[in-house]
Amino acid sequence: MADRRNGFTLIEMLVVVSLVVVLLNLTLPMYQQHLRDTRRSLAGAALREAMMRQEQYFLDRKRYAETLTELSYPTHPYAIDAHGSLVHGEAGNRVYLINLTTRANAFTLYAVPQLGQVADTDCGTLSLDSSGVKQALGENPERGCW
Repeated sequence: MADRRNGFTLIEMLVVVSLVVVLLNLTLPMYQQHLRDTRRSLAGAALREAMMRQEQYFLDRKRYAETLTELSYPTHPYAIDAHGSLVHGEAGNRVYLINLTTRANAFTLYAVPQLGQVADTDCGTLSLDSSGVKQALGENPERGCW
């Protein structure tokens, strides 16, 4: 009777490791893109919320706020993290910096990618102005950034 040993041979182990590496190489970029898309959606939601606050401010005071702090945000500009929560503009977990510029009877809100989100070069900075125009200022804005 032949002596049978339990376990894996080195070749079997190399085949399994190779398959895992190939699967990771195929799925990891898609997962990272999904995370960037999700974070971009959170930035769009933050811009829409700031726009609603700005419009309410205008209804109450007959002028647009010049800073985000006038709209009850903690700082001007402020940042959001990967969960859409407000964080300090220099926080190490920020993914977008939300900013506001105001002109006579008009304003524009910006979501500028930060840290790891900077890899979202297709869409880049998102903007939303007082007339409701949404723009993406990246390399490929036709991609459906909003």
